[in-house]
Amino acid sequence: MVETKPSDSPQGILRMFPTLERHDRISLIDLFEKSAKWNIDFIVMMGLATALAALGLMQDSTPVVIGAMLVAPLMSPLIGAGFALVQGNVTLFRDSMQAMAYGVSGGLLISLFLGFLTPEYEPTLEIMARGNVNLLDLAVAVLSGMAAAYSMGRPDLFATVAGVAIAAALVPPLAVVGIATAAGVFWLAGAAAVLLITNLIAIILGAAIIFRMLGVHGSLTGSQQPLWARRMFLALILSVGMLVFPLGDRALKQARIGQARPSSYPASLKVRNAVHERVAKEVDVEILMIARVGVEPDMGVHILLVSPNEISAELSDDLNQVVDRTIGTDIDVRVARLKGKINDYLVDPVRTSTKKPKSL
Repeated sequence: MVETKPSDSPQGILRMFPTLERHDRISLIDLFEKSAKWNIDFIVMMGLATALAALGLMQDSTPVVIGAMLVAPLMSPLIGAGFALVQGNVTLFRDSMQAMAYGVSGGLLISLFLGFLTPEYEPTLEIMARGNVNLLDLAVAVLSGMAAAYSMGRPDLFATVAGVAIAAALVPPLAVVGIATAAGVFWLAGAAAVLLITNLIAIILGAAIIFRMLGVHGSLTGSQQPLWARRMFLALILSVGMLVFPLGDRALKQARIGQARPSSYPASLKVRNAVHERVAKEVDVEILMIARVGVEPDMGVHILLVSPNEISAELSDDLNQVVDRTIGTDIDVRVARLKGKINDYLVDPVRTSTKKPKSL
């Protein structure tokens, strides 16, 4: 199905790549016209994938998030857009971009809805990971688009598209945008939106590069690429170039700071609110931490207070009862005190109070 013709092959190292023949390109057009189009199948699968991703993120369940990536249909219109861009097929490009836009919009609405339905869910490690976008994410997106395009151009490798969908991770950041926006955590929503936009642009560009290397021309007859396609291709390159510096700077900062590895896990929002309400009645007592030291339920809750004075036995007993009453069962609660003011134990001292924490 795929043959290499010496007379049509590019010069240099590109000669190693196979060239897609006319009937191969026609087959790809038929494939993209079916899979990269906005229809009822696309709507249903996009909605289910986004809902799965949102619930998996809130549960901190990696398998559920991976499952959402596999069923999401968003990769097809992106690869189709890259193919249409190289071939100069304005109809296919328009349909692919329309499907992408509608898919992203629909997914955002679903994640917003789920976010408003679950106001007490807080940022999990899976959610927070989508807020740490850097240059490596851009590289992953470009390589994912290239891998998907190459596998679609080589029928023997088509089964690898599922693995590429996992690597690209399009639906999870989309779900985080909606969840974080619903909770009012706008910095996280913005970071996830940057990751999503980075992935969308880079995947289209990566796919276009590979299809060009596979010998896809401006049209089925091999004429020059139209002006709109050349301008769009240039715009994608410029967009990626504009992302390189800020994402690279962020990657360097994260490398200096180190990877986030939690030594403790947050207690539930209800527990934290209840503890804050009780501690607010005390004078010169502030809360530094309310956390679990492990994911097992029997690990209990640790409360670390800061005060220049000794903590009364009454406060410790009350906090034990507050936590037990809030959780609904007898659990190990350990209350400890650090002497001094809370600013003494903050890396970047800020004005603190006993206000209830924001939920996600």
